[in-house]
Amino acid sequence: MTNNKLLELAREKKYQQILDNHQHYPLETVTEVADFLREEDVYNVAMSLYRYLLREKEVSDYHFGIGQCHGKIYNYSLALWHLDKAFKLQEDRSGANYYAYILERNFQMERAAKWYERALNNGYDKDLWTLSHYAYFLEKYERTEAAQSCYERVLELNSAYTWAIKRYALFLLKQGQTEKSLKMMQTPLSQFPKSPFVKLNYLEYLIIRGMDSEYEAYLASLDYDNAPFPFRVLVDLFDYFRRYLLRKESNIQQVQAYEQKTSQLKDSIHRDFDDLNQILADKKGDLTEWQRLIAFLML
Repeated sequence: MTNNKLLELAREKKYQQILDNHQHYPLETVTEVADFLREEDVYNVAMSLYRYLLREKEVSDYHFGIGQCHGKIYNYSLALWHLDKAFKLQEDRSGANYYAYILERNFQMERAAKWYERALNNGYDKDLWTLSHYAYFLEKYERTEAAQSCYERVLELNSAYTWAIKRYALFLLKQGQTEKSLKMMQTPLSQFPKSPFVKLNYLEYLIIRGMDSEYEAYLASLDYDNAPFPFRVLVDLFDYFRRYLLRKESNIQQVQAYEQKTSQLKDSIHRDFDDLNQILADKKGDLTEWQRLIAFLML
């Protein structure tokens, strides 16, 4: 990376100064910083830079960059619009795996299958992100045996890959393998006792299973006050979901406290909320409010 003032501001997380001054820098410098911020999960700031870059010059990389940012903040339709542009401008570019994922999110399953296969045939066959999302795609595509094989392949490559552990456990739950599913979630608690991802996944799993007493006991066991700040924000969000949204209730004080905490985040938090979304939809809860609360996780 080139050493430049704009990049220094990005590393120091002085985002407003970047937004105020980026137009005074060469395009290659702004590109470098936009890509850096995207990789650091600062999606909304990165998108502002990509929009500026696209006004100056239409380039495949800029469309891909802003498209991925939109995908990370759950704006899947606009993500697809930009990724379609990116691959139209440069069909052989990198990122086929993410393109497949966004096609899937837009329910274009046949196109998604082709792009997943393309990615897997072009160097992504051992990439954990690609394989685990392909497994989830196969599950949704009702290719059950292939999905199970793919999940197991991911965990053979890396038994500590927490997203795949959660998704495979929920897959097993849908197959009626409740004991195996629970063990799949509990085993990492002893293997990786300091991992915040393992703890959050288990807390979410208990909500999904409706295991109320286990949830309360596990929540009480967490060293909440000494946990990383983003972890505490997500615990608050999960707890609000369970105590209020699932019951079709609200608590303005809790919401205000959550919003105040999220204003202190230095980086975005991107997470798979598919299962909680579905539970709330099934119970005819307030999805609009839930999505609003999730949006506070994005910078």
